[in-house]
Amino acid sequence: MLLSKKITKSGSVTLPRSMRQETGIHPGVPVDIETRDDGTVTIRKRVMSCFHCGSVESVVKVSGIEICRNCAEKIWEAFNGKQ
Repeated sequence: MLLSKKITKSGSVTLPRSMRQETGIHPGVPVDIETRDDGTVTIRKRVMSCFHCGSVESVVKVSGIEICRNCAEKIWEAFNGKQ
């Protein structure tokens, strides 16, 4: 779907409801905004990734930090002397 929108004076742009519904980008959902060398801007729904290793598999947020199961297990083992 291609739409043309104007940027407001404050630098905002509103995503049309149909696009938000189609992509699952609802109010409060975090998004990643990326610029590229060719001048394009990409907006996509944020995918959680592990703060330590970058994995996107089995990631949860603990005390504001996203961590995967594997890294959490390594930390648990370090605190329990099973290195």
